[in-house]
Amino acid sequence: MAFKAQNTISGKEGRLFLEGEELAFIKTFEANVEKNKSEVNVMGRRMTGHKTTGANGTGTATFYKVTSRFVQLMLNYVKKGEDPYFTLQAVIDDKSSGRGTERVTLFDVNFDSAKIAGLDVDSEALEEEVPFTFEDFDLPEKLKNTF
Repeated sequence: MAFKAQNTISGKEGRLFLEGEELAFIKTFEANVEKNKSEVNVMGRRMTGHKTTGANGTGTATFYKVTSRFVQLMLNYVKKGEDPYFTLQAVIDDKSSGRGTERVTLFDVNFDSAKIAGLDVDSEALEEEVPFTFEDFDLPEKLKNTF
């Protein structure tokens, strides 16, 4: 069977969970793994070679401002030294695509920063962008590879 337009997945058909609790106020979410590489010069070659030596997990989540959760996390770190690590799970499940469900679980997620106050006279809905790092991930459920 050939690829069809209906197989594409709607970005609105997703959910995000923090420690098993759905974060319904999520707007956008992105997690990336970047490989760390060292340059290796090889005698007789003009092009530089590259050796993968590790990986780094980073991401960004944008939430509608409906809670003080991230302000409180930063306040707890600044005042008490508490720096919690979390598990996040992103789920894509567009029933109309026929591609199945994808679950990506991120482990040891640590939030890097949070906007502690913000006002915007031109905004219809306030948002907060929260960058993070993570130390491991898994793919417990994946989309179909065949059409």
